[in-house]
Amino acid sequence: MKIETAQVVFIDIPYSYPPSSPITCRFTLNAAFQPNPRDWVGIFKVGWTSTKDYHTFVWVEPVHDAQQTEMRQAVFKEYYLPKDEIEFYQFCYIDNSGQVRGASTPFCFRNTSEQNAESIADDDLLVITTQVPYANMYIDLGM
Repeated sequence: MKIETAQVVFIDIPYSYPPSSPITCRFTLNAAFQPNPRDWVGIFKVGWTSTKDYHTFVWVEPVHDAQQTEMRQAVFKEYYLPKDEIEFYQFCYIDNSGQVRGASTPFCFRNTSEQNAESIADDDLLVITTQVPYANMYIDLGM
C-alpha cells in the first residue's frame, strides 16, 4: 500500500498497550492537510496490504476549537481491541478517498504484568567480578 508523504504523524506511540482498557493515539496534521469528517484511524496488523484489512477503526472527530487543529487524537474502546498478544499492529490514518495519509510505528497489546516482567528483565544488569582483579589491584598499589 502506497503512503503519501506523511500528512499525518502519530506521536508518542508506546511499545505496547494494555488490551483491557481503552487506548488513545495522538497525531498531528500537516498544516496543508485538510481533514474530512469521513476520515478515519484504523488499527492494522503489521503487514497489511489493503485499507480493508483493518482490525477496528474510529472516525476522526471534528475539531471545534480552532487552536486544536494540529494536535488530534482517536480513542479506541477496549471491547474492539485485538486480543492477540503476539502480533504487532499500527495505527493508520485513512482519508475519505481511501488514501493512507500516515502510519504509526508498530506496537503490540500486552497485559501490564507481562510488560513489567519484560521491563524488569530488560532493565536489570548483572555484573560478575572475581576476587583476582581486586587482588591484583591491591598488589599493584602496594597495599
